[in-house]
Amino acid sequence: QSSDFIQTEFTDWKSRTYLSISSSFLIDYITSPLAYYNPRETQPSFKYSRAATQSSTTSLYSLGFEARYNILDIQENLAIALSAPVAFGFSTVFASAPEVRGGSGFGTLQIPVLARLYFGAGSTFFAVDDFGINIGAGYEFNKLGVFNLNNDPQSSGVNKGWIMPAITGGVSFIRGISPVEVNIKYGFGPLQDQIIDGAGNRLTSKRTTRATSLKLSLVYPIN
Repeated sequence: QSSDFIQTEFTDWKSRTYLSISSSFLIDYITSPLAYYNPRETQPSFKYSRAATQSSTTSLYSLGFEARYNILDIQENLAIALSAPVAFGFSTVFASAPEVRGGSGFGTLQIPVLARLYFGAGSTFFAVDDFGINIGAGYEFNKLGVFNLNNDPQSSGVNKGWIMPAITGGVSFIRGISPVEVNIKYGFGPLQDQIIDGAGNRLTSKRTTRATSLKLSLVYPIN
């Protein structure tokens, strides 16, 4: 343990708060959970009152802001933290499979809250390591189609936000004189069985699916 390391008070937010910006290119996929909606909300003459919906999106680019608070600085290069890497993705929404109706709209919003263990570079302000790793788990809120650019009415059961578990891992290193982290995050919901399609008709064979998200990000500390 370095002589420069100082164990600060838990409430010393200036020494325990870490802020970063992040970006993702192409590797940012989200699929919503299987849900059901009432087509008659927007089409009163529709045959069925219950049909399946599930949406997906792939963001060409995502921009994020991460706030992190070290709840326990164990030593200069080891810490436990809570982090919230919020991100907005620039993408459009589409049906996740031919058997479902997809939502519409532009943009995705992710708000994870993760407990993480940091070791090495980036773990505390006192760390002098050139390399570091972190792992964590928690929950994330997802919303597809944040902005509905289509004037057509959309049933209330389509494009609803949801919360699901998520796990994350990252490596930190010094690039020149600036630190950077390469982070991957995976979200997953429970397995779901689908027996009716996006028009309310019964499927000839059961389809199994789940909500998922996968994001690869570059994270740049700003304090």
